[in-house]
Amino acid sequence: MKKIKLAAPAKINLGLSILKKLQSGYHEVRFIFQQVSLFDRIYLQEIKNDDIRVYCNHQDIPLNQINTVYQAAMLVKKTMKIKTGIAVNIEKNIPLAAGLGGGSSDAAQTLLGLNKIWNLGLNTKDLIRFGLKIGMDVAYQLVGGTKLATHLGEKLQKLPVLPPIYLVLCKPNVEVSTHWAYQHVDYSQIGQKQLNELIEAIKQKDVKKIAQNLHNDFEFWVPNFYPAILKIKQKMLKAGALGAMMSGSGPTVFGICPNQATAGKIAQTLKKDYQQTFVVENLI
Repeated sequence: MKKIKLAAPAKINLGLSILKKLQSGYHEVRFIFQQVSLFDRIYLQEIKNDDIRVYCNHQDIPLNQINTVYQAAMLVKKTMKIKTGIAVNIEKNIPLAAGLGGGSSDAAQTLLGLNKIWNLGLNTKDLIRFGLKIGMDVAYQLVGGTKLATHLGEKLQKLPVLPPIYLVLCKPNVEVSTHWAYQHVDYSQIGQKQLNELIEAIKQKDVKKIAQNLHNDFEFWVPNFYPAILKIKQKMLKAGALGAMMSGSGPTVFGICPNQATAGKIAQTLKKDYQQTFVVENLI
């Protein structure tokens, strides 16, 4: 029976602009995605019977149809009429409900792994079609890099590769549901930024300018409910971060640092109060 091990990276949003609510109920957005070096590990093993079995080292992860990994396996198995089963073990390192895309990344790597294990010959476009049935961020997590995402977040445009950047990720001791964050959108605040200054800074590969132009529409209201977000942001800036911002719908805050030493110092300070603090680099 074949088996495979994969690394599922976290992602951050360097830019996040919510443009408007569509008649479908979804929101039109402009995101700038970047993967970082914090990984879940996905272990896939073919099994003789017809089951999908999901295991995880984190007790709060559901192991049934709610799980994105389970959804990915079921979707591929049914669509491609696969007769053998699959066991998936998720080693969870990316914090839950954190704005870091852990569930989307786990689903993306499961799709990539099943394509290899079952010799399906699916190309990236095929995999993205599967991914979009699970969640909009899955499309990005299948391809990675620095990307501008538009429409619902599924239309991806390549941006220049960034130079190596050290970042600190810090998650306060709360969880924020993306669904909840969209339910509480402050429509008077959104859609003011097209992220053009940030895109220009990325094209120039100017890390300081990128840090100065970080933008997230969710920051207009999510921190009102979770004040720890602003506390962490202020601590990062005071300790030497070039820029700091909440990632996605939160509550994780990331800080862009001038060097590894500063990142280490900031992380050490924050870890006293927030256990889920990590020094990471952007993935190229």
